[in-house]
Amino acid sequence: MSNNYLVIGDDEYIKEKEISALRDKFLSESEIPLNYSCHNSEDIDNIIDSSRTMPFSSEKRVILVKNAHRLSERSIGTIISYFETPFDSSIMILSSDNSLKKNKKYRELTGHMTIIRSESPDIGTMKKWVVSFFKKEKVIISPEAIDLIVELKGNDTAEIKMELEKLICFSVGEKIEKDHVEQLVGRSVTDTVFKLVDAINSGNKEWAFRILEDLYDQKKQPQEIIGYLIWYIKVIQKISRLSGKGLSPEAIASEIKYSPAYTRRLLGQSRKYQDKRIVLWTSLLFETDRDMKTGRRPAKLAIEMLLVSLLK
Repeated sequence: MSNNYLVIGDDEYIKEKEISALRDKFLSESEIPLNYSCHNSEDIDNIIDSSRTMPFSSEKRVILVKNAHRLSERSIGTIISYFETPFDSSIMILSSDNSLKKNKKYRELTGHMTIIRSESPDIGTMKKWVVSFFKKEKVIISPEAIDLIVELKGNDTAEIKMELEKLICFSVGEKIEKDHVEQLVGRSVTDTVFKLVDAINSGNKEWAFRILEDLYDQKKQPQEIIGYLIWYIKVIQKISRLSGKGLSPEAIASEIKYSPAYTRRLLGQSRKYQDKRIVLWTSLLFETDRDMKTGRRPAKLAIEMLLVSLLK
């Protein structure tokens, strides 16, 4: 089995977890200080020197190369040459995003390596991960709260983990409900989404694109923004359906598990959406989501085209 590993993908949180797991597989806590080194892609001479250095008071030495997609062609050639006569006691880990696959030496390089993928999980897997997180912390969370976390944050594992830790501190051992997620995770987000929707409804292009830029300034990714809008239209669709059955705002609040005041705000917006408009929004949102995931269009361009379509 290869002593060399490539941890590749675009999910940084999962990537860090996989790297830590590999390091801890070969080194104990006491062995790490003297037998674990981390290098940048420009540091090829030290990478090879470390790989050819015997471990100290340990059976293995672990060498991590970060941002391997930035390795020069010469450096990749040097690493491949090392792989032909590697030190049995050295474990080399390359960490890279998916752009490394475009390198013409990719196949030759990975022929000497075990590949570990760090891709963002699908929504179903993400929900299971959230359940597992709270189970480990011995905190109860409602299914509706889990759904809202994932709807608001998508499959950004690093972002979701930060929000989960925030919720753990907030709960103090109490059950976490949907309202708690809205208060702690979603308030600023949903307020911004409401402003964006108001701008779209009023046909104010300048305002809508200014809000989009504000979201980017807040480090929100295009996939997150799509997630927020999909969440919004799903809630509007549900409220419109319940309102059409003659339910009172309080009864609707009970059904969707939001506060009455918050539900009234959503109910007021839902009256602007006839069935045809909801169908149009849903179609455009899911088409944009698909274009982004398949790479048919660059993510930011897809979002801009979506806004233009919604503003018409």
